[in-house]
Amino acid sequence: MSRYLTFLAVAVLALISFLGFQGKTSKDTPVYVFDDMDYQSKYKAQGENVFFADGRDARPPVAGTVARGDALHPEKVFAADYRRAESLNPSFVTAKDGKGNFLAEFPVKSLTVLKGGELQPFTIDGKTLALGQAKFQIYCAVCHGQAADGNGIMKVRSAVEGDVAIVTIANLQTPIFRAYPHGQIFDVITNGKNTMQGYGDKLSPEERWAVVAYVRALQLSQACPAELVPASLKANLK
Repeated sequence: MSRYLTFLAVAVLALISFLGFQGKTSKDTPVYVFDDMDYQSKYKAQGENVFFADGRDARPPVAGTVARGDALHPEKVFAADYRRAESLNPSFVTAKDGKGNFLAEFPVKSLTVLKGGELQPFTIDGKTLALGQAKFQIYCAVCHGQAADGNGIMKVRSAVEGDVAIVTIANLQTPIFRAYPHGQIFDVITNGKNTMQGYGDKLSPEERWAVVAYVRALQLSQACPAELVPASLKANLK
């Protein structure tokens, strides 16, 4: 029995000595059983490397390749006359006016800076609607449907699989969404709402405004006011 107790005491002391006490502070180098990749071979920024002729860790871009990123060119960004377009027209990216209210209409100016330093006007034309249609069909129609009535393929899947979360898909043809200011629709596209994720990281501000324009066109197509119907077509209406 005494041998067993002696062995147990030695084992406990050894375990405590090896692991230490929780919360204890020490300047001694810790004993690593599993280093969890705390120590690994890697190149560091601005580091030296005798393997390469220039002695640097960081390598220049491979000739003929295209860099990924925001495409900001140092010679342009650090020029004395450089002005970031978003700072010249913040409402275009926030969809809000100077008082923090959602824009009721589309922005007057775009983010494109002309040679004279002025911003190019933002126009809703066939090109803008075509862009909005393309992005809507890629990112939005799967849930909201081709007519923005909430009858996308995800709703069909919800009915089959019983996914409760999918029933929150919005019907954008209802009065509540028709009453949204343009800027509020832009904000929902950017940041998401309820179970809808935001698409601000996937769509540029120009693309988001194009989607807003296309959503408005879809809403108009499903409930066009009589005064906007051409006289040539009114005779065929029932």
